Amino acid sequence: MGASTQQSSGFSGALAIGVIAAWIGLGLVGHDPWKPDEAYTFGLVWHILETGQWLVPTLGGEPFVEKPPLFFWTAALFAKLFGWALPPHDAARLASGFYVALTLWFTYLASGKRIAAPLLLAACLGYLQHAHQLITDNALLAGIALGIYALSAKNGWLLGTGAGVAFLSKGLLGPGVLGISALALLAFPYWRERRYLVSLGWAAISFAPWALIWPALLHARSPALFEEWFWVNNFGRFSGSAGLGGVLDHWLYLKALPWFALPALPLAAWTAWRAWRERSELRSAEFQMPAVVFLVMLVVLSAASSARTVYGLPLLVPLALLGAGALGSLPERWRAPLEHIGLWGGTLMVLVLWGAWLALLIGWPPAIAARLATYSPGYLAHVEAVPFLFAVAATSAWLFVLIVVPRDMLRMPIIWTAGITAGWGVAMTLWLPFIDDAKSYRSVGAAVRGHVPQGACVAGRNLTEPQRAMFHYYDGVVAGRECALLLVHTGAPDAPQPGREWKLLWHGTRPGDDKEYFWLFSAR
Repeated sequence: MGASTQQSSGFSGALAIGVIAAWIGLGLVGHDPWKPDEAYTFGLVWHILETGQWLVPTLGGEPFVEKPPLFFWTAALFAKLFGWALPPHDAARLASGFYVALTLWFTYLASGKRIAAPLLLAACLGYLQHAHQLITDNALLAGIALGIYALSAKNGWLLGTGAGVAFLSKGLLGPGVLGISALALLAFPYWRERRYLVSLGWAAISFAPWALIWPALLHARSPALFEEWFWVNNFGRFSGSAGLGGVLDHWLYLKALPWFALPALPLAAWTAWRAWRERSELRSAEFQMPAVVFLVMLVVLSAASSARTVYGLPLLVPLALLGAGALGSLPERWRAPLEHIGLWGGTLMVLVLWGAWLALLIGWPPAIAARLATYSPGYLAHVEAVPFLFAVAATSAWLFVLIVVPRDMLRMPIIWTAGITAGWGVAMTLWLPFIDDAKSYRSVGAAVRGHVPQGACVAGRNLTEPQRAMFHYYDGVVAGRECALLLVHTGAPDAPQPGREWKLLWHGTRPGDDKEYFWLFSAR
């Protein structure tokens, strides 16, 4: 019986790795940069590819120093390496897959090499979409996951490196929470030892190059840009004095976690309750480290004046570590409902996606088809052979997993992750053209390009950050320069009045969009 259990565990591990690999790869390529975050992120990458200038992040011809440039550098490198096979934006998005793979790997190491931890992280509902977007948060998460692993291993060099990756990805937040967590752990006897204290010194040394070189170069180039990045986009954004970022809601993360962190959150809660009940568990380093990191992150993020659910991604890593510790002791009365939610939730998601696609394709039922069409009016429903076959393969793989997954400790997280992967796979194949039409600027960019002579200079006015990025990519529009053509954005259908010297050539908007209007003028 022991040999059978061991074989079952080995098969479960292999199945888990396969599910994780599919989860990472699906949806990384095949679509345009989507507004808002992907669009402006790719605009910064496109500047590097177009000009070779890497020091100052630049968007549509204007400096944009909201974040440090590590992720933009990495994405530009991937675009260079794989641009021969993929469009630049797809090749750049592979950088997200790279950082997500690193995040899962470091989570695996931090858990003591338990595949359940990265499996639970991938299963979290809040991670799925963001993990496949071209956004800097994926590099931030990789740095934080490396830092968490370094804390578990008491490795100062890796801690400083993880903090450095987080710093060059999004600024002071990442190294801040890692540093506070490292100091908070000194409250426990296990961490109050010479080896750990020495490791903190080495962490500071290894962090220094990450923290000093690029900021020093930026300051040498432009003290004003350095001040805007360092003070406005770090401290000002945190305190709210800069008026930037998301909403002011100090309770946002506590409200979002019940869905955002499923299924890791209830498992982590069981681990915490069990540790409280059996007080000896509270003295376990395997519990103390992720619990402290989670609490520090939650307090720091909740204290900030700028809140978005995407900012809460780092919370998922310690929750996954705590959740992985619950799988061996979770009672059947709690495990079974979680497993059934994952099973039927994944099945329902796949069935709904297939059913809605068929309704859109054949136009029946008419009410549902008409409702769906309003979300992407420019899309004409049709069957594409390759996406259709991939959707069939994703659905078949889901059924295969349900049949073969062993009844062991990994069964529940495998079912959760496989169900999410299957639903995501159907969405990123059957539904990808539909979503692309709704979230891309390609159609309006093509309309502008049809009225612009080859090689003509086009200036932009009142363009948002995603618009600046995409019109620069598609049409070469650059803000702040003198050109014979001018593209203006308004939030209403009333024509702007740029001046008597300008004549209207074209106006339009994205299909179905009643909030963004574009006007192309030429000099008289």
